[in-house]
Amino acid sequence: LSFKNNIEFSIAKIKIFVNGFFPKESQVVVSAVGKVYTGAKGDDFMKRCVSAVLALVLAALFTGCVGNARTLPGTLGVTLRDSTISEHWDDHGGMSDGTQYWKVDLSQEDAAALEQTAQTREGWHTFPLTEDAEALLYGREWTEDSEERGAGPYLTGKDGKALLPQVEEGYWFFWDDQTRSPETTGVLGRGSYNFTAAVYDSTTHTLYCGELDT
Repeated sequence: LSFKNNIEFSIAKIKIFVNGFFPKESQVVVSAVGKVYTGAKGDDFMKRCVSAVLALVLAALFTGCVGNARTLPGTLGVTLRDSTISEHWDDHGGMSDGTQYWKVDLSQEDAAALEQTAQTREGWHTFPLTEDAEALLYGREWTEDSEERGAGPYLTGKDGKALLPQVEEGYWFFWDDQTRSPETTGVLGRGSYNFTAAVYDSTTHTLYCGELDT
């Protein structure tokens, strides 16, 4: 293959990679890079500069994607040492709206550390949930002035149902990123939501965590 064909092939692969994480921006970015390399009067120095910058950007993207899967939200105060993340996905788009989910099978050491953290760290609580937390995570129905009312769930999975499973024994966590507090009061009825929630099942040593940004 010629130099130009090699570059075009590489650009095509880059587009597939970038599109997987930033579908809205990938066409613009890759098109600009392609013009630098395939133009009739491309500058060698410019090509080398673009190559270096692109390599750094792709490395950062790759590192960030891998890191997100292995790193839980810092507000939880949970550090994973030898636990297994059995499920993780993130559907945040270019505008940073979306949901991220982790299911973690905790080792005995990590489970013991989490249970100790949950007793003292802000945001962690023993069950039951508050009424507002119940509405946000699982949905809630009630009667008011002889009328049936309902709200939620707001933190939902890809199927539109509650993202986190119901847990009877363990701890639950909530952190409101808008007010930077663990309070669930006042969150319902907003125009947008930005919070982290989690439930920990102490009988199975399983942690379920979700982040919502709208």
